[in-house]
Amino acid sequence: MSQPSPLRAALRAGDALLKSNEAPHALKVVADALRGLALSPAEVDKAGRWLRKALSSPSAPPPSLRVYLLGQITTSWLTTALMAEALQRGALIWVDEAGYDQILQESLRPIEADVVVLLPWSKRLVEGADAAAERVALEVGFWRQVWANLEAQAVGRALRLIQVGYDLVSAGAEGVAPAGAPGGALDRVAQVNAALRAALPSSAYFLDLGYLAGEHGRRAFYDPRRYHWTKQPFSELGVVALAAALWAGVRALLTGPKKVLVLDLDNTLWGGVVGDEGPLGIVVGGGPDGEAFAAFQRHCKALSARGVLLAVASKNHPEDAREPFEVNPEMQLRLSDFAAFEASWAPKSLSLTHMAQTLRLGLDAFVFFDDNPAERALIQAHLPEVEVVDVPPDPAEYIRALEAGRWFEAAQITTADQARAAQYQLEGARRALEAEAGSLDDYLASLQMRGAVADLHDADTPRAVQLLGKTNQFNLTTRRHDQGVLAQMRRVERAILLTLRVADRFGDHGLVSVILALPDVDDPSLLVIDSWLMSCRVIARGVEVFFFNTLVQRARALGYSRIFAARRPTQKNALISGLLPALGFTPTAAHPTPRFGPNEVGVSESFILDLDGYTPPQTFVEAP
Repeated sequence: MSQPSPLRAALRAGDALLKSNEAPHALKVVADALRGLALSPAEVDKAGRWLRKALSSPSAPPPSLRVYLLGQITTSWLTTALMAEALQRGALIWVDEAGYDQILQESLRPIEADVVVLLPWSKRLVEGADAAAERVALEVGFWRQVWANLEAQAVGRALRLIQVGYDLVSAGAEGVAPAGAPGGALDRVAQVNAALRAALPSSAYFLDLGYLAGEHGRRAFYDPRRYHWTKQPFSELGVVALAAALWAGVRALLTGPKKVLVLDLDNTLWGGVVGDEGPLGIVVGGGPDGEAFAAFQRHCKALSARGVLLAVASKNHPEDAREPFEVNPEMQLRLSDFAAFEASWAPKSLSLTHMAQTLRLGLDAFVFFDDNPAERALIQAHLPEVEVVDVPPDPAEYIRALEAGRWFEAAQITTADQARAAQYQLEGARRALEAEAGSLDDYLASLQMRGAVADLHDADTPRAVQLLGKTNQFNLTTRRHDQGVLAQMRRVERAILLTLRVADRFGDHGLVSVILALPDVDDPSLLVIDSWLMSCRVIARGVEVFFFNTLVQRARALGYSRIFAARRPTQKNALISGLLPALGFTPTAAHPTPRFGPNEVGVSESFILDLDGYTPPQTFVEAP
């Protein structure tokens, strides 16, 4: 008798638990089974349908986020595929959809969703009798109206959009060359996509459908028969691929890209074993395999240049592991490119745990790339938060394998992202100074920290939104505001919206902290902190005290006598559980209604500070 597939076995176990009203346990069993499985398109659909049933159970936990699909095509298959894709990545989400081609109507009503996905179709663009420029302008105008409608309905909360681009199933009767000429079908698609990208609202993600279809081949990605029968143009493979790309876009909007790429060395960054071959005998550059390793190194270096931290976890003697970076002229990466370097014979799970502590990042920010399947399995078993790349045997396929997971997708790349690698490299010098200092006060004083506080302005808004979207450890309320909400806050009279930049003797940390504080709706003497967050790079250095002292000065100058703050406890912000009492706040039963974002009554800890009795604590940060 044949054994059931892993998916079928997991769903059977889940069904049994659902019958016993144990939906949370059922969801965990299925999620654990799905993680790491290579599902066929039919299995993805089956898993998604089961998930919709499970989340409809009375005992089911609420989903972590909601996504709403608005399409000029049928999106039914995509709802289940997207839910299954997210569950495979460890996220419990619910996906709703509007009716076929109901975009404009639906955009005029409130939509309860964290992310709205907009799916166009090219029929009207290429079949209209209008001139190309007029048709493109009409299509872009339609989507701009939809964006405006959705933004008007999202007053007081973040609006996050995924705008899918246009694509063609084929060049049509024109033929490829004429279709690409000015005014042709391919040219219209290129024009409208470029115009949409240029006009895209802040906190939005553009998904290039043409590129995605090209990755898989249009003949495999699209299914004309499905479109004629159901107005759903994608094949089974296309639906699954689109769901994966949409989930990467959701993740880019809500949490940003993964932050750390951890690399093995032997047969990963070069061919051969350095302990046997020596630093000049390893395979890198010169010959097909060597060129593949060199190309992979260049790809990793490019990721570092845009803000991804590189790290090494190698089972090797430390001297052997480091020497190729120092003496081999074919190496594209150097030791200075790595934010962390762990070479020992200890389990790699310990190396990654130590890196996370050193870099002050959660393990869920890590991606692990190792050619050894046994090492990958151990990381999956011991550190399930870490994303593990399924590394192929051929080094020429390494870049594709790394790109397949879309772990480093970003809605936009800021100057702060580009400076991140250099800032973490300087952190090593700071840690060395800390080890030599006689006391914590001596160390903080020796850093010669300087803090520059400024009102939030347009140039810093993208970085502020990025911090709001992905900062977790030092974050009082974890409200995720977008640029539209910040613009509304700036119009509130007597609002105090501040940013903080920090530098020290080793270099510039950049913009590291944001405070958003607004007057209470009913009591003009009460200032309410809506959000306060800070980058992990400067935690435990008294920077928060300096910043708060400045807030108090501003509050007094504007006539406030008290400050209200709340901390909404999460799995990651226990670090600041004692922050408010340490600053002189006392518990209170009051809980003012926030002007923007959700009201966390019942799940937050509330505090009040009387400014008359506030004495600024000591800080080692000086104003420039």
